[in-house]
Amino acid sequence: MKLIFSLVTCLLFFSKAFSQNTTIIKCDSIYKNKGITIKLATFNDREDIEDDEKNATLTITQQLNGKKTILVKENLHSSNQEIEFRDFNNDKIKDLLVQNYSDARSNWTYSLYLYNSKANNFKKVVGFEEIKNPTLNTKYNIIESHVVSGTNWASFYKIKNNKVIDFNIVITDDGSSKSEKEYRKAIKKITSIK
Repeated sequence: MKLIFSLVTCLLFFSKAFSQNTTIIKCDSIYKNKGITIKLATFNDREDIEDDEKNATLTITQQLNGKKTILVKENLHSSNQEIEFRDFNNDKIKDLLVQNYSDARSNWTYSLYLYNSKANNFKKVVGFEEIKNPTLNTKYNIIESHVVSGTNWASFYKIKNNKVIDFNIVITDDGSSKSEKEYRKAIKKITSIK
């Protein structure tokens, strides 16, 4: 009886240890007639996992004319297993964001995969995981990061050759007229060097 109990306990432990959460999204409404499916499978959902430790596998496949092709297969970190679609290279086509990390004040970071409709592929943007709460400023074609912390702040980036370029401009972002003035000054400086 003890042997059976131990065996059942061991099986339950291993099934829990190797269980995974999987998100699957068929992207027909986003990438029309492309047959693209996105799968994010978490293989390590420990509470104490480090934010740079890989715990999930992202697989992007395409099924066209009966042929299945893997476009992307990569291990990455995703603490919440959230997937979003937003344009980050200002081409009016949604790109793929996979949630990376969320800090104590809910500042989120993401892995970004730019979608190229002509080449029909996704390219990962190196360094994008360092940008907290990223948004695309379409008017100036820059990425802004607005961070909630003891003192709220904003910083500015662009994407070039699938890499993040930091403008190394950080301003206070507290909603005051002073921070609005800093913001306008930062935008003026960025547009003069772009």
